[in-house]
Amino acid sequence: MIKRTGIVLLAVIIIALISGCTANMSAEQIAKQMKEKQDSIKDYSATMVITSPLGGKNEMTKAKIINKMPGKSRFEYLEPAEMAGLVMVNDGKTIWSYDPKKNEVTKMDMPEINNTNPSEQDYIQSIRELLNQTDISYQGTDKFEGRSVYLIKAAPKKEGMLMGMRFSMWVDSENWMPLKMETFDKNDTLLSSIEYRDIKFNTGIPDSEFEFEIPEGAKVSTREMPALPKKITLEEAKKEVNFSVISPSYLPEGYVFESATVFKYDKMEIVSLTYQKGSQMLQLSETLKDDTNKAPDFGDVEKVSINGAEGKIMSGFGESKMLTWNIGNIELMLSGPLGKEEMIKVAGSIK
Repeated sequence: MIKRTGIVLLAVIIIALISGCTANMSAEQIAKQMKEKQDSIKDYSATMVITSPLGGKNEMTKAKIINKMPGKSRFEYLEPAEMAGLVMVNDGKTIWSYDPKKNEVTKMDMPEINNTNPSEQDYIQSIRELLNQTDISYQGTDKFEGRSVYLIKAAPKKEGMLMGMRFSMWVDSENWMPLKMETFDKNDTLLSSIEYRDIKFNTGIPDSEFEFEIPEGAKVSTREMPALPKKITLEEAKKEVNFSVISPSYLPEGYVFESATVFKYDKMEIVSLTYQKGSQMLQLSETLKDDTNKAPDFGDVEKVSINGAEGKIMSGFGESKMLTWNIGNIELMLSGPLGKEEMIKVAGSIK
């Protein structure tokens, strides 16, 4: 995983490249162009629609989003019905989450961040990494919901990069924002579509939109903001969590251990081990079993046996697959660009 959210950053880079820039521009020049244009956006609102063809049918999520720079946002689910009304509000100092079905509020105070010394070098390096992996082509102009947009396509330069995924984007010609993005696997099968409908820029959104009022009778709990995970060694990861971290004794040829990360939130602890072969990554995530909050199945699901335990292989994510199973009270998820037999062989070596 690249340092920033890959797809979002890729979109911004593509936008930079087609606004009077050439592919030969340096990362520093692209970053400068990006910042100058983004600084002109003071606020925006839209209805975000995410569609994913999973299990033979389209799953749709719709939400109302409002953003005001710097650092204020409101996100409210509209669909599906079971998620409608869930709200997350960031007022710049505190993040509030509200579940209307449970009438429960969660409050998280944001840590103070020193904005006087941003990690510009990491940002530029992220741009370089993405540019090195992607061939970008300008397809012409189009219209999206009445707005003039550039149609851009991006594909990995080499097999194995970005799990073979490729992208089509409809980029607002005025504000450099992607208004629609489609993600495809290497066979040009649509994996997901994201649209920002009825988008409005710089309308003077008042701060009152980000003031959260606790509903009457709601239960309020306070949690600490989880720390961002950082790369550590396997031995360091084992000392960070309250369960036994296990690792595979078999890896496909060429894969070597790259790093471990630990994510903690409330009572949840997740260890992720990353193994790398060139640009390809294999990731093993482990956490304590939680039957009260089971993760849903995605894509095409096939049941398999892992040392006598039931496992599920989920595909439909480009070249990558996911395999989930349990060992005692540990939930495991193995993901990467491996075939079914190799996935099972790696999982079977974890004891």
